[in-house]
Amino acid sequence: MKEQPASYGYELLAKMEANYFKYFVRFTKGSFYYNIQQLEAKGLIERVFSEPQKEGKEKNRYTLTATGEKEFKRLFLRYGEKNEPITFPFYTPLLFEDQVAPEQMVQLLEGQIAQTQEKIRLIEAALANPAEQLRPNFLKMMENSRQHHQVNLAWFQEQLAEYK
Repeated sequence: MKEQPASYGYELLAKMEANYFKYFVRFTKGSFYYNIQQLEAKGLIERVFSEPQKEGKEKNRYTLTATGEKEFKRLFLRYGEKNEPITFPFYTPLLFEDQVAPEQMVQLLEGQIAQTQEKIRLIEAALANPAEQLRPNFLKMMENSRQHHQVNLAWFQEQLAEYK
């Protein structure tokens, strides 16, 4: 909304999808529109109606309010200053790996390897798109994410070798 004030909700969602925000922010179409409603209810964005459509429904455009601008700046600093440990759900079962049969660990590790390879493939496909579509910092984030996944992949493969 900051970049394109008075955008339709579907335009904002399409832009998020086109820019691969899903790699860093969890959202679905339903959660996106729910959050739009919540932001509007809190006075952080406001709805601007367009001409009624053929179906008789109005399409809604949204823009940030002055309060929304302040909240954006506050959250930008709040999250920009955070440096928290990376939590990885797979680490939890590893704490109890001595409680399960080795075959279960092999199955889990093979699953993690397949998922991580798919994540790397998807990131590489995103990076192969024309650079003018993606923000420079976002490209750096994607490259960094790929490197993290490559490190995890190598680690999973080492762990799997120990069980085989």
